[in-house]
Amino acid sequence: MYMSIFRRLQEIISNIADVRKKNLTINTYIQENLELDDDDLVELRIAIEREFDIKLPKNVFKEFNTIGEIIGFIEAEMGR
Repeated sequence: MYMSIFRRLQEIISNIADVRKKNLTINTYIQENLELDDDDLVELRIAIEREFDIKLPKNVFKEFNTIGEIIGFIEAEMGR
């Protein structure tokens, strides 16, 4: 399940951050590496919530820094 979430998340992030999917790894830092502004982060949070049918905390990208950490959170939420 981890890799399927990763691939779906890559698609979402690449569209919002305007980066190539191949440049996104589980170790990519959302804020530091992608240089997303506040509006982009809100858009990303909403897109993730819609894609995975979960609710993310408003400060999700401060609590979870990397794509891998976000995948772990998504897995936990989907398992509830």
